[in-house]
This record gives sequence, structure tokens and C-alpha cells, in this order.
Amino acid sequence: MQDNPGNTATTDILDEKEFHRVKAQLINESGLSYIEFKKKLTPVYSRVWMDISLGWIGIGITLTAAVLLLRKTNTGGSIMLSLFTAAIIGYLIAYLINFFHEAAHYNIAADKKMNDRLANLFLGIFIAQGIKNYRIVHWQHHIALGTPEDSEISYFESLDLRFFLLSLSGISAITFFFNRNKFVAANSKEDPAILEREKQRQVLASLFFNAAILVILFYFSSVYAMIAWMLAAGSFYPFFNRLRQLMEHRSDKADKHIDYRHKTHGKLSRIFGNSLFDRSFGSAGFNKHLLHHLEPGISYTRLDEMEAFLKETMAGQSIKNKKTSYSRTFIKLFNR
Repeated sequence: MQDNPGNTATTDILDEKEFHRVKAQLINESGLSYIEFKKKLTPVYSRVWMDISLGWIGIGITLTAAVLLLRKTNTGGSIMLSLFTAAIIGYLIAYLINFFHEAAHYNIAADKKMNDRLANLFLGIFIAQGIKNYRIVHWQHHIALGTPEDSEISYFESLDLRFFLLSLSGISAITFFFNRNKFVAANSKEDPAILEREKQRQVLASLFFNAAILVILFYFSSVYAMIAWMLAAGSFYPFFNRLRQLMEHRSDKADKHIDYRHKTHGKLSRIFGNSLFDRSFGSAGFNKHLLHHLEPGISYTRLDEMEAFLKETMAGQSIKNKKTSYSRTFIKLFNR
């Protein structure tokens, strides 16, 4: 079964290999074949940039409100407000970085070079990451999902106290940053000089961007807002990012005593709902992550249509069986 760690054999129609074997046979209630339907699923770039803009606007509004409110609170209130602000901004950064993943699949602009420039400027700047470098790491995730060779492995960990501590302390993010660089250096077929220039450029741009935010907040005499920003970027963002990925891929049959860096976990991806929380925590189509792994090239702006089509085919029951919620998944996976 797909959700059984250590056993990847499956006849599930939504298993990646099985899906690609049978997708030519998928026909909806109107007689339209999936192959023809898929041709219509081109990205809606206006929606992509509306969604990205909402994330930036949300950060701007949250920071502005925090600065104004912090002027009127005492020390205890300022500490609580700064933590609350950090959590919101960290959540919004995680929301935005999901679109960096969309850019890795060339789905935020029609021109590939422009796609990469925009990704680095509006998204990668938060986390000192270049899209060309990230693309190498991320594609390995698609190739090696569920195996020790996967490059995105937060789902190898148990959702326990250790996970919370490593994520919220920023240790996991720092570790991943250096491991990512090693992976790119060892596995890239791209020109190393191009990748290194991009990496250095993004690190400098990110340092300048974050320093500028802190200087502006200091200018407005908002030390607690400065602390909130640092906690958002270094603590809450890594936590939300890692938690989302864990819930997408960790099996509820996983064993916390097994090190999946050395033993196969098995492929598993989930489909979540369409609530405001689902679409923000799982932004850029991560709430439909199983569908993304079936068709990595399809823009998140068309995954709802893809899901609706598949429900009308022989894959319909499998789609229903795979649907869950973040809350149910959290409860199932906690301390496993």
C-alpha cells in the first residue's frame, strides 16, 4: 500500500507509476479524456501574482499594526504582542515561500528567465535562496520521495517535542541550509559558477533586505517589532514550513523509532481541504499535494479543476479516500 512505510508496491490508481500507466484511460462523465483535458490546464498568472501580493500586503499590515500597538503597551504586553506578531509573520513568510516551489516548476511567469528573476526577487529574498539552486534540490524530492535519497526529509521525523524544538530554535533550518549547499555541489549538472553566483547574490540580497527591515523598525523605536521579525524569519517560518511538509508525506503508520534516513519510509502524499486555513497553510497548491506529485508541471491555479475531473473518472473513489484535513492528520501523526 502507498501509506505503508517500507513497502512501495501498490495497485492504487493514485500511486504515481500506476497513475501514469492508466491516465490515458481516464475519461470523465462528458466523455472527455484526461489527456485532452490536461492540455487546457495552463497557469493563471494573474491569480499567482494576486496571491503573492496578498502575502506581501499581509506582512506589511501586520508589521505596521504591531509598531502602532507596541507604542501603547507595557513590557509584558509588548512581549506577548511581539510573539503573536512573529507567529503571524512567520506564517505569512511560509505562505509566500510555497510560491517559490511553484517557481521551481516554472509556473509564476510564462518566460523561464523572468520566472526565475521574479522568484529570487520577491520570494527567495526572504530565505537567502536562489531558485536555480533550489530547483536541483527539489527535483530530487520528486525522484526519490519516500526513500533515504529524498532531499526534503522533515517527514522522516516524528511530530514530537524534539521536532518542535529543532524547528522553533532554527537549528533545523540552519542544518538544511548547509546540507542543501552540499547536495547542490555534489549533484548539479548546471554550471557551478552560475549556481555559485546566484547563491552569493541571494545571500547578500537577503541580508540587505532583512537588515533594512530591522533598521526601519529601529527607526520607529520598535525594538519589540525587531525581535518579532527575527523570530518570524528564524523560528516560526521554519516551524510552519517543516510542519506542512511533514503532514503532506509522513505516514500515520510511521514508527518514531525508525531512522528513515536509512530505511525506506514509502511514498505517501495527501489531499487537504479548501478552507481559508487550508489554502493559506497549504498555499500555492500544497493543500492538493498528492495531485502535484502526480502532475508536477500543472500550476496550482488549475489543481481544483484537475481534482474535479478525476472525481468523475475511475479515480474518483481514490480521490475521496485520500482527502483529509490538517487537524486530523496532526492528531494522527502526533508523537508517531
